[in-house]
Parts: sequence; structure tokens; C-alpha cells
Amino acid sequence: MTNPASRFSDLDQYWARPFIERLARQGIVRGFPDGKFCPDQPMTRAEFAALLNAAFTMPVKRQYVPFGDVPENFWGAAAIRQAFEAGFVSGFPGNLFYPQRDIIRLHVVLALVASLNLKPNPAIALEQIYTDALQIPPYGMAAIQTATLAKLIVNYPDPRQFNPNRPATRAEVSACIHQALVYQARLLPIASPYIVQVVGQPPQSGVISSGTHLSVNGRKWKVPWGQQSSGVALQTGITDRGIMLVLGINLLDTNEPTPQPINWFSAVNPPDQLPSFFDGEYRYLNIDEFGIDQNWEIEIDSKTLKIASQIQSVQKIQWAAGQNQAQIRVELSQSTPWELYELGTTWEVVVDAVTSQGIVDQFANQVLDQAKPPAAPKPPGSNNSEDQNEGETSGGSVQPQPPVFKLETSQTVIQGTLPDGYRVRVTTWAQPPGLLIEVRQDALISRNIRWTKGLTWQQQYLNLGLGRFPVVWLKVLPQSGLILRPIWADQTQMKGITALLQMADTWNSLAAINGGYFNRNNLLPLGAICRGGTWFSGPILNRGAIAWNDTGAVQMGRLTRVETVATATGSRFEIDLLNTGYVKAGIARYTPAWGSSYTPLTLNEIAIAVESNTTSIVTDQAESHVVVRQIEPPDDKTPIPIPARGYLLILRSFRSVLGAFPVGTQVTLTAKTTPPEFNTFPHILGAGPLLLQDNKIVVDAEAEGFNPWFAQQAAIRSGIGVSARGELLIVTVHNRVGGTGATLREMAQLLQQLGAVHGLNLDGGSSTSLVLGGQLLNRPVDTAAPVQNGLGVFRG
Repeated sequence: MTNPASRFSDLDQYWARPFIERLARQGIVRGFPDGKFCPDQPMTRAEFAALLNAAFTMPVKRQYVPFGDVPENFWGAAAIRQAFEAGFVSGFPGNLFYPQRDIIRLHVVLALVASLNLKPNPAIALEQIYTDALQIPPYGMAAIQTATLAKLIVNYPDPRQFNPNRPATRAEVSACIHQALVYQARLLPIASPYIVQVVGQPPQSGVISSGTHLSVNGRKWKVPWGQQSSGVALQTGITDRGIMLVLGINLLDTNEPTPQPINWFSAVNPPDQLPSFFDGEYRYLNIDEFGIDQNWEIEIDSKTLKIASQIQSVQKIQWAAGQNQAQIRVELSQSTPWELYELGTTWEVVVDAVTSQGIVDQFANQVLDQAKPPAAPKPPGSNNSEDQNEGETSGGSVQPQPPVFKLETSQTVIQGTLPDGYRVRVTTWAQPPGLLIEVRQDALISRNIRWTKGLTWQQQYLNLGLGRFPVVWLKVLPQSGLILRPIWADQTQMKGITALLQMADTWNSLAAINGGYFNRNNLLPLGAICRGGTWFSGPILNRGAIAWNDTGAVQMGRLTRVETVATATGSRFEIDLLNTGYVKAGIARYTPAWGSSYTPLTLNEIAIAVESNTTSIVTDQAESHVVVRQIEPPDDKTPIPIPARGYLLILRSFRSVLGAFPVGTQVTLTAKTTPPEFNTFPHILGAGPLLLQDNKIVVDAEAEGFNPWFAQQAAIRSGIGVSARGELLIVTVHNRVGGTGATLREMAQLLQQLGAVHGLNLDGGSSTSLVLGGQLLNRPVDTAAPVQNGLGVFRG
């Protein structure tokens, strides 16, 4: 769906333009010989009868009695007769029609209710909807109630003001007839804040409908959108991702969550602003008024919001290349939507504008004049695949090359390659309208956006020594109504991985960052995950962890948890593996929090099923259980059910203790957590290594069981910090400009620059992901690997 150029010269940025243009394309309304529509001109009763004839079929329901003031040679006589015979219009006492008199808004609605044969529906109180309800005469009350519920009434500029006795303009009549055709399912509904739409009785406010996809001039993306009710009308909003990715609108810095200042082919100061509203995990930016200003048509097709703009043309394309960057300047006839899509090694900008082959040829000749042979790539710094998985650059010196163009019916597609370490930045300018596409190593756009109460989205370059690191982070204020929870891929079990975007959507979290480590082969967690006091995965190897509660208290430290199982006969055994994919000889314990079953991780394991009155241990208090069976699985692929009111003890290379657990044996389980302060917190997430404590760098990767290579590598990183004021800093750091990622010590120093006094390293490399409102902030979507767990931010 695209939006053709307007048929009428006086509808630019006009509120009713979408209604009028749609009727014009159907051949229902026409303009004047001078190319104007004259939308604010009152419509006469004769013109209205003609418009009804054009829009609806006219079955004869009654005999026509000629009106004394409508002679047979009057231009609208036939239309008036047909509308009267169909029961759509009536006359006045004295057998008069007053064809040249302006029709009032009340009579427009009465006619449409009759034309649709709507039955009276007095289910709403008009005084709760219209501020001027008392002006509606008694004979029209039922029809207005019925028309309101049928969404036939369009009130501009205030949907609460009906103005029943005011002459109806050509625009107002067109809008109401459009709504009648929508009621008949002859047209798809459009999004307009002036259509009266009542939700509930009394009218309710809040987000009342939402969708899953956004289509812009035929380009369709999975992007959430929603409609918020003011009680009598709907405002339509799109998530940040759709605003930025599909429409090409840049979000500007702001200290308030609403309205959101934007920049889109403008040099306006102050900038344009989009009001925002929230629903669960999403922030929606209201595009109603902005869409009117851009002459967009916005329609709703089931779960897809369709935006159609006028297709513009590309006037000029210029190429310029410098050291470690390249620029493509695209000059346009008018502002138009565009999108940027980055893959791992390629990029694509789609502009909703047509380009002549001549302009592309001129660009190609310019490139030939400036062409230089590409530099030979340097050999990669390491052939270790794990280096690449951790986000290392190869150290190559390949420079950006000129793009290629694909010319389509209503779009221009610009495609290029991304040398290692490069990203794309696109900005717009106003006079003349245009795009600046830059392929560069320092493409990050600085942002400081108060996204919602208690949460700020920030990103910028931080200098550390000779390096410039792109840092994207969220700052969460304590006791601001936001809460944090561990999240994981599959809510029914601990096995599984998924993209963090999908994980955040499944848990309905506002924001999320990837969390602790996991095994990419068996998809199991390798670190502490405790939510609401239940251990879904236990800590391993004395690694760093963060604990917190909902009052703003936070604790970081190197965490261990050792359980002791004691039998009634006096045997005692330590268990330091709980619900984990980490494997070593000894005893491990698996509870229903792990899932409904446990599949052996090694050969020759032995399972001891224990029935209990609890499903997990929250404190170090001793509890009593009984052994109900011993199981020796035939292989490492056969699942073993976990007792719903108990747990499994798994013996690995420890058959010698099997005799201590005969069926019927009473066992007691106790636990000890170090540091003991962690026992007071309901939520814990482990990763490591610990980076900062009391503003001191305390990195000791080998003390937390990491290998020496891990301790020394430079990588893309995720981390979490806490400031002296209790602010939570949720941070991602990518490769320094022209080089590699951060070392652990550098990550600690970067957290300090952000104000952290305590800090923890999270899983990094290809896992590094930061999500806000359904948008991946820190990297192209296809470069982020799926993860097992994360840390989610929710509304309390």
C-alpha cells in the first residue's frame, strides 16, 4: 500500500485528508475545477443527497412526493428523489427540502443511521461522551447513541464536542461517510484521533487494542503497535523500534518520558515531539498528529498497522570516501520514510523514493573517478573460533566500498558491505531533504533518553587510555516502581536457549540484559539463578553474583552454596552442585525447579529419588525427607522424572556411597551460603568474575574458576554495576574504535567511569545483548547469539 499524490491542492497536512482521499479513489467525492476540495466549505443539503447516492445503493422504500422547492430541472433533483425514496433524507413542513441550505451535523448522522438501517442502541449515556450533549434534540438522541457505538461520528478538533446544530463541512461529511463504509466492511478502518470510539460504560481509558506488525509502503516488519483510549477516542502509537527502524525517525535526548522529541528531515528548534504511552513491556509513541503533518494514510488491517506515504524521488546521489569511513549523500524531493538494516557483513538502506537510471549512472561515474584499489586485508589476529565468538575484530584494514543500487517501483534499495569493525549511521537533513549514510568505525549515536519513570537509556563513547569504547547502558533508579527478576529461555524447564529479544517478550519485561553463563551444547545454565527464593540453578566455582530485593538493596560477592545431606544412620555428604549443567564427580541435586525430569549429563550416573514436603530450600534450616527409589539409567539420554514433592540426588563417579541411601532411609538436608548475607535476598544471578567492590577493582578470574585465557582476553562485554546512590547500571561494551573489545580490567574501569562502585561481569561476546521495549539496542539483531538466561526489568 502506497499513498498516491493528493488529488486536491488544499489538503496538505489537513486532518481529514485520509478520509477524503480514500473516498476520491472510490469515485465517491470530487473536487472543483481549480483542483481544490474546499474541505472547510459547508455542504448543502442537495450536495449531501448527491453524495449519499454516490456512496450507497438506494432501495426504494417509500413513494416520492415532489418538494415544492426542488424543480425537475434542478441539478440535484434526481439525487434528492432517490435519497428520499430510500428513506435516507426527509423534508420540512410545507413540503420543502431547502436544497441550498447547509446541512447540519445532526442531520448527517441521522441520514447515515438510516442508510445503514441501524437499530436504535441506547446503551450509552451521551453526557458522558459529549460535552455539548444537551444541545442534541430529543428526536436525535437514539440515533446519536447508535451512531456513536457504530463509530460513525468524527469530531475535529475535539472528539468530545459534537456540535449537532452547526453546518457540516465537506470534510466532516466525507469523514462520516467514510466511517459508514468502514461499518459496511467496504473499507479498512483508519487510525484517527478524531473518530469517536467508546470503550466500556462508563467510558474507559488505557491501551485497549494492539497489533504485531507494521507495514510502511509495503515494507512489513514485526513491530508492536497499540491504541490508547482517552475514553471517547483512540490514539495510535508505535514502539521505539518501529519509529526508528521502519520509519527512520531519530529519537533525541530528553529528561522526561513524554513527550519524546524527535528529528526527521527537520531543523526545527524546538524539535517535533511524539506523546508516549505504555502497556506492559512496550512504550508506544503517538503518531497521529505527526502522520497528519506528513500526509500519511494510516489504516488498520487486522493485526497490521499500515502506513502509506506519498512516494518521493531521489534528486542526487553523491559518494565520498576518507580514511576509515565513507559517505553516501542522497538528496530527495521531499521527506520520506526509510529504513536501515544491518547484517553481519552487509548493510541495506531502503528509501521510499524512486530513482532514475540516469542518477545511478551519474553516481557510478563519480565513483569511478574517485576509485582506489582496496587495501589488502591483514591476517586475522587469531584463528581461534572462540575469539570470534567473543566479538573480536580481525584487525583487517579493508576500507568501505561504494554501494550498489536496486531500483524498484516505489523504492530505492542501497546495499553495501560492512568491513570488520564498521557500522552504519544514517542521519537526515531538512533543506533540501536528504539522507547522509555513513559507514564508519565510530557510528554510535549518543543518547540520553528518560524512557520511563526510573529508567534512562544512555549510549556514548567512553575514552580509556588510547581506546574509545562504544557503551550502551540503562540506568535504573531504586524504589522507582521498577523491579528486577532473573529470566530464562523456557519457563517450564531450565534447558533451552533463545534470543534475548524473544525471552524478554515471553516474560513481558520492559528491558533485559543477557545474564550468566551456560553450555551451548546441552543448553543448560552454569551459574546461580534464584528467583523469589527458589533456586532454579545453583552457584558454581565461587563465581561472582549479584543479589537484590525490591526495596533497592543490592549485594555483590563471590558466591558458594554447599548443602549437606545426612542419613538417619549418621552418614554425611556434601553437595555443591544444585540444578546445574556443570559436571564433576560427587553428588548433585535436582529439584522440580529444574523441570519435570532430569537427563543424565554423563554415563553411569545413579539417581536417588527423595520425597519431600518442599520443592526447594530457601534458608539453611534443616528439613527431613525419605528415599523412595534408586535408579540406574541405561544411558545418558533417558530422562528421569523428578519427584514433584522432592528431588533427585545424582551420583557421578561416586557409586561407593550408594549403600548409604537404601529405599526408606530418612535423610536431612541443610545448606550453607557464603557470604551469608546472600541468604537475606530473594533474587540472585551469577556470572563472573566480580569486577568492583567498594570502588576497588577486584578482578581475579582464576580464583573464580575461569581459565587463564579467559582472564586475559579482550571481548565484547556485558556487565552490571551499582552506584553509590544505589542506581543500577545495566551495561554493554563493544569493540574499541578500530580495535578489540575490553579486557576484564578495562570493563571494571569503564563501569567506574559510569559511576559504579560495585560491578559484576556477565556472559559476553556474541551473547552480549541489551533489550529495551522490544528493541535490541546494542547490535544488529542477527549478530546476537541466543542465550539461556538474563536479567529482566519489570514494572512493580
